[in-house]
Amino acid sequence: MENRRTFLKALTVLPLTASLPKEQLPRANPAGGTSLKVIGQVRLKKPTEIKQSPFGIGCETLDRALWDPKEVYPWMDNLPVKWARLQTGWTRVESQKGTYDWQWLDESVDGLIERGFQPFFNVGYGNTHYTEGDMGYHPLVSEEAMQAWKKFVVALATRYRGKIKYFEIWNEPNLGGFWKPGKIDPKKYVQLVRETAPLIRQHCPDAVIVGGVVSRLPFTFIKALFEEGLGKEIDIFSFHPYTTIPESYTERIVALRRLVHQYNPAIQIWQGENGFASEPNSTGFPGEGPWTENIQAKIMLRRLLIDCSLDLPMTLWFLIVDLHDYPKGSGKVNYKGILRTKPEIAPKVAFKALQNLGSLVHGEVRTTNTLVHALEGTQPVGEAQYNELGNGLKPSLTNVQTTTLSTASGPVLAYWSTEKAADAPLNRRVHLFLWDWEGSGFREPVLVDPLTGSILELPDHERFYDNDKYRISQEAQLFRQVPLQDYPLLIMEKSQVL
Repeated sequence: MENRRTFLKALTVLPLTASLPKEQLPRANPAGGTSLKVIGQVRLKKPTEIKQSPFGIGCETLDRALWDPKEVYPWMDNLPVKWARLQTGWTRVESQKGTYDWQWLDESVDGLIERGFQPFFNVGYGNTHYTEGDMGYHPLVSEEAMQAWKKFVVALATRYRGKIKYFEIWNEPNLGGFWKPGKIDPKKYVQLVRETAPLIRQHCPDAVIVGGVVSRLPFTFIKALFEEGLGKEIDIFSFHPYTTIPESYTERIVALRRLVHQYNPAIQIWQGENGFASEPNSTGFPGEGPWTENIQAKIMLRRLLIDCSLDLPMTLWFLIVDLHDYPKGSGKVNYKGILRTKPEIAPKVAFKALQNLGSLVHGEVRTTNTLVHALEGTQPVGEAQYNELGNGLKPSLTNVQTTTLSTASGPVLAYWSTEKAADAPLNRRVHLFLWDWEGSGFREPVLVDPLTGSILELPDHERFYDNDKYRISQEAQLFRQVPLQDYPLLIMEKSQVL
């Protein structure tokens, strides 16, 4: 286990555009100590090299000047994701009453666009000239505050027309800390959206409005939002599924989509903020320990790919950097960043993992029509098990999550154990059966480990056929004795990754 930790830590100090020389390729540790032969490393891409991506990174709290984008954005030159979330900072823009200073936000927007990102705005929080406080304080407290808010929103939409298309209204209005003063109130939140969204659309005609922006998935609150008419005002519903086990939200996300579509079937669903700390004693959502860089990276990979499996067009990780003195004045640290900021900016394991995943899974990503079954790798497997699975006489393992995706890098079969992520490798093996209803499976498959970037040979795979007069085409492809980890491993075409 110590060798694995040393290797993962070593990855974080490599130059961002570099790959390991062949003589330094890890021979034993990738995919949890598997004996599969390492044949290469993931070719890292830049955000400018990919046209689309479902993945986003949080660039929040610049409205509170908690980090310096000029120091961080150069690292993002080599982070191949497309979405970036920015908060618009009414208090920072209008620090002097009646006067707007856009310089800091211009630098943030332009810096991201130049690097190939598509930034979107989280439009929220108050202004101490008009509200009791700024973070979390809504402007519905007075006519003066609302008029000042509307003026700010109009100026914002007008200034960034042509650069920003997606506008997310407020942040986590179902939490008292982000909806002040008074009690949380779905009716008031919908009122805020109803008075804000038309102004944005008027001054930015191609604007897409994102609403809800709820912490976790409080169905009573969400239903109240739509009963108040939220579905008539927004194009996308956003939620923040903080949890220790990413897959625990799957059924709730499916239920959310059904609920939202009852009111407006045209509304998309975004996973707009989710994270996990790399160290204990983090502020914000703490989750359940232990907390290490490896565990953080594993949870991130699982969160992003489970969202892809649910066809969410955008899934975002919070956030790009650790936040020191957060909340401001507390002296505490939020360790959810994928870059350390002290004593100097340096990448964590999660940064490298996101580089790998973003380089592999990009383009117009969608789930494909397949069935995947898993069996324990400790037992022999062949045609008998193929027939038992096909006839429903043998169950697939319930603690193995799988998804198949269509990407710009070709087909991807991702699989992992859904048990709680740990620092040490899981060291299990499984057999995977793939029934591909859209294509013909994989011709020359390889195994890719996005945690380490290693590409490994996958020699033991076989196709099974039903050769009677009614069933004459391929039914399933078997991958024997593949390593199983508590984070996703990817089966891909060799020609697409080497």
